[in-house]
Amino acid sequence: MAWTFDAPSGTYKNHALSNNIRREAIANSMFMRFLRAEPGYGKRKGESVTITRIMKLPLAARVSEQDRLPSGRPAIQTKQVSVSQWGFKIPVTEFERHLTHFDIMDPFQAALRDQIDLTMDVMAADALKSTKTLYTPLSTGGEFVTDGSADSLSDRNLGIQDLRRIYDEMQGDLKVPKYRNGKYVGILSTRAARGIKNDPEYKDWLAPSTSGPLMDGRLRDVEGFALFETNHTDALADLVGSSTTTGEAVFFGADAGGLLRVMDPEIRAGQPEELGTFQEVGWVGTIEAFLTWEDASTSRVISVGST
Repeated sequence: MAWTFDAPSGTYKNHALSNNIRREAIANSMFMRFLRAEPGYGKRKGESVTITRIMKLPLAARVSEQDRLPSGRPAIQTKQVSVSQWGFKIPVTEFERHLTHFDIMDPFQAALRDQIDLTMDVMAADALKSTKTLYTPLSTGGEFVTDGSADSLSDRNLGIQDLRRIYDEMQGDLKVPKYRNGKYVGILSTRAARGIKNDPEYKDWLAPSTSGPLMDGRLRDVEGFALFETNHTDALADLVGSSTTTGEAVFFGADAGGLLRVMDPEIRAGQPEELGTFQEVGWVGTIEAFLTWEDASTSRVISVGST
């Protein structure tokens, strides 16, 4: 508690310091929960992993009694993925620790934990968004591209019609296995989610199957997708490309991506230096997210894009 003049001369005023430390709000993280660590990889396993993928066989055919069975081997593809080290630190002085009213290390560690969540979320989102298959909503319908770069400028937001096209592409052409419970996963920015929720068809789609209010802001499963909304604009932009109407979104099925996990991010306190007057607190981790299937013909992720 400190007493100071409220002016060069005048009455003393008391400036008490609140014991409640406020922290800036952070975005919700969504992507990491959908990626699984690569089994068999960890400490002392090298800096990279070679992923082996067995491709499907062609259809078999009828065989006459005296004929030998046709034979062949499935194509085998490999992909090498390297792990990365991540980290961040905050310098702290003994001087400020001794003079600060509250224990400054507690809010610093809480801020670092938030930073870990958001950083790992961006890492996972970037891995999935590296897919070659992009979809652009257009007033004339929608457009798929398979080179990782959108060809058209989106002029409208996502709607139920786009979920149908993306589902048909994943289920019909790409043969993507479902993520869980017979559904694909869609993670949408707030703007993209608003496009779905504002679609008149959204209410009609839900009315027969829900007794809850239709305006509570939560997305329901629609057109074979379990839909999740995120406000983390570093992971999914509120506007994709140069579009002024369309929010970014990602749709995927099973085994779309994974994690190389050597050491989960952990908070550490550094050794005191300069006779204990300086110290650092921070975090470090050895981990990396990757896209399992990078070729457009075998893609398991569709990202919403625009020029």
